[in-house]
Amino acid sequence: MADRKQSQPALMKAKFQALEASIADLERRLSEPRKENLGQHAASDGALKHARLIFNPSSGHDNEDNAARLAHVVTSLRAHGIEAHVGLKTSGSAARKLARKAASAGYPLVVVAAGDGTIGDVASQLIGSTTVLGIVPIGTMNNLARSLGVPLGIDDACALIGMGTTRHIDVGRMISNGSPQAEYFMECAGVGLSAIAAMAGQALEKRRWRLIPRALRRFVEAKLGTIVVEIDDTVVEASTRIVTVSNAPLMGNNMLAAPGAKMDDGLLDVQIYDGMGDAALVGHFMAASSGSPNALKTYRARRVRITSDEPVLSNSGMNITPQRHVVEIDIVPRALSMIVGNGIGLSVPVESAPSAPTFAVNPPRSNGTEAKPAPAEV
Repeated sequence: MADRKQSQPALMKAKFQALEASIADLERRLSEPRKENLGQHAASDGALKHARLIFNPSSGHDNEDNAARLAHVVTSLRAHGIEAHVGLKTSGSAARKLARKAASAGYPLVVVAAGDGTIGDVASQLIGSTTVLGIVPIGTMNNLARSLGVPLGIDDACALIGMGTTRHIDVGRMISNGSPQAEYFMECAGVGLSAIAAMAGQALEKRRWRLIPRALRRFVEAKLGTIVVEIDDTVVEASTRIVTVSNAPLMGNNMLAAPGAKMDDGLLDVQIYDGMGDAALVGHFMAASSGSPNALKTYRARRVRITSDEPVLSNSGMNITPQRHVVEIDIVPRALSMIVGNGIGLSVPVESAPSAPTFAVNPPRSNGTEAKPAPAEV
């Protein structure tokens, strides 16, 4: 009887994987005739699923043809059974407003064609809703896509969205000095050099070159300090300039900072870097950038409280908060329903999904289009 009970989870997992493989095969077979008829718009026959598409024209590189890129996304989504209603991200607040309105209007699906920052903005407004989030990664780093197994090419990402394989994804939440205003993050939060690295990463991604010297100066000036980290029921006192609290395995410039972090396990991965000087930190993060980080003690927890005698900078994703003495971080489990693939950041990946690179460079951009995008809303 015991052996029979133990075999049930494995049997259910096998059935689940077989079902997802059948869905993937069906989606592939359905999309082919749609693609052939797109020139005549025959795919727009009223049978398509409606979705809000939030497109960030500033994502990626300066030489992108945004009209062609948007048309490519709209066309590819239509080929996979999705009619996109376009909204443009003109600011973070605009993206959040579009997401809130989509959820309130009952859209079953919101698709974000953007980078990690915009995806985080949109995700923060869908927490606890029934609206599913899909992503088309056209940013610079695309850490979330790489962690979740979303292909980096537009057509393959849209094919995955057409499959519709979802997982419930956790979201991190930060509260500083008891402030009622919470900051949500999908990748990583932290204090000290973590915030400075986020500042530099944001400057690079947004091409705000004047901010990079400021970030480097803060890095050089940062001093070792005593920080108390309460990790659930464990208390650690450390001499450190950096504490990271990760929900996803990747951060920054595709650094594998938290190799074991899973975005669907209900836990945060905490690393304290106790006593590490400049050379050790540089060596560690260089190794992490190559996908082979040095072994570092990792705590897993639902709640983290960081206290410092001296006020320190903190970050929630790439959002930098003012210097604080106390930072509290917890996990919001199963906060989002997201369309995902076969990613390293998932405890239960979608094994039937198309392969997606974790560390490879972004693919060349396509400038070909077959249909004009729908009118945009701002």
